[in-house]
Amino acid sequence: MTLNNKQYNMKYFLTLSISICFSLASTAQCVKGNCHNGHGTFEWENGGFYEGMWDDGKPHGYGFFIYENDDQYKGKFSEGLRQGNGKYTWKAGNSYDGNWDKDKMNGRGDFHWAKDGGVYKGLFIDGQINNIEIEATLETPEKGS
Repeated sequence: MTLNNKQYNMKYFLTLSISICFSLASTAQCVKGNCHNGHGTFEWENGGFYEGMWDDGKPHGYGFFIYENDDQYKGKFSEGLRQGNGKYTWKAGNSYDGNWDKDKMNGRGDFHWAKDGGVYKGLFIDGQINNIEIEATLETPEKGS
């Protein structure tokens, strides 16, 4: 091997190593514990963060999630979806504390509007307030957050 080939190989190796380091530093990763089966903390490159129980690489059981837009959820998950009892707080301060089914507000819950202090306590179906006394023009919780 000539000196030129050694220099070329060394430059190639150095460039490849730097590229791998940057790609690893910028990707999502498990930063603590077991993020496949067990309890662990995972950070996404978009700023999302989850700490809690995992099953087969998905949030499953009780956990705390901070989304990339700074919304937060604390409660139960099943196969990566909000499922069971939990509280979701939007960045603007509105919150829903109640039952979830397949990632949607479903069942009994309390919705609090931060701006005016209003509260709705009652039933939700597929993420929407289920109350025949409320006019259809009322903004739903997720649209008005």
